[in-house]
Amino acid sequence: MAMKSSYTTPWDTIKLPDGMSLQAGPIQSALSEGRTEDAKTLIVAILLSGRADKVTQELAAAMIKPTKRPRGRKSALTRHWFDIGSDFHHLRACGDRYEDALAKLSKKYGYSETHIRKAISEYDSAKHAADEASRD
Repeated sequence: MAMKSSYTTPWDTIKLPDGMSLQAGPIQSALSEGRTEDAKTLIVAILLSGRADKVTQELAAAMIKPTKRPRGRKSALTRHWFDIGSDFHHLRACGDRYEDALAKLSKKYGYSETHIRKAISEYDSAKHAADEASRD
């Protein structure tokens, strides 16, 4: 005959404020790190145990039925951003001043200098992201 333990942990008796959960912490951590499969595994284990708190149930519901995407179209990249960005850096490496390089590219591609600046910015951020990814 198995004896039932009467020992309770301090966590069983402490009342946490609404919105806080000891169960949800590891799940939220896994989600913020992009480990959705780990988060799903944790949620399933807690739900199967029958002791899921309100916050954990809300996380489970959000994973089952995610929130709707915002309305409207996703913003597209600036036209010819790769060519403009590489040409700009080539001109700068050859000794052209910043303003001169903008003017030359504006004339070559037929876009305003603002468009050229935005294309250069997108090129630089994409290059930075690619460099970061190659280091990992």
